[in-house]
Amino acid sequence: MKEKDIKRFFSTLARSWPHRTDCILIGGAVALLEGGVRPTTDVDFEVKFGGTRSVNDPDAFASAIRDAESASGLLGQFTEDFSGWSPVTLPPYRGNIKRWKSFGPITVWFLDPPDYILTKLRRGAAHDFTDLILVARKKHVSWRSLAMRCAAAVRSSPKSTHLRSFIRRVEYLFRVHGRTIWGKRFDAKSAVDLFQGKSVRRTLHRKS
Repeated sequence: MKEKDIKRFFSTLARSWPHRTDCILIGGAVALLEGGVRPTTDVDFEVKFGGTRSVNDPDAFASAIRDAESASGLLGQFTEDFSGWSPVTLPPYRGNIKRWKSFGPITVWFLDPPDYILTKLRRGAAHDFTDLILVARKKHVSWRSLAMRCAAAVRSSPKSTHLRSFIRRVEYLFRVHGRTIWGKRFDAKSAVDLFQGKSVRRTLHRKS
């Protein structure tokens, strides 16, 4: 997959779906647009339909997706709520998205880089680490802002084995890949301590 293929996908989608729509791009396509070379043929995104919509919009949109797939050779996968793709809660993110390009009535957006990295850590496959490391370096993501966003996800998530795995992945990122991303002077302990400290749920105790 190349950038021209992604553009062809959304250009075709706009011709088949002439309605105002926002698409937040996620997954490996984002890393590819930032210069990554990992092979992928998936275009994953969250969709928000604008204006008046009928109950059949998702089905009609899915049909338009098939046209875009045929034209581009890519596989389009969409959801109306990306936060539900993992048991780990995704803190509010739509207010921080950045516009990439518009294709007629369709506008494609990027997640804020720390939020993109957080989405990759929610799953944590080997290729997710490849993608997030590339984006973290390319976008000069602050380790402090990333630690804070990951901690916010922990505070708002229900306790589960998925959450425990997520916590281990965040700490692994700082300890094992931290200097690759943030340089030789990066202090993994400071990052992990900040993440752990801000992950604690604050409770209010009533006076008896």
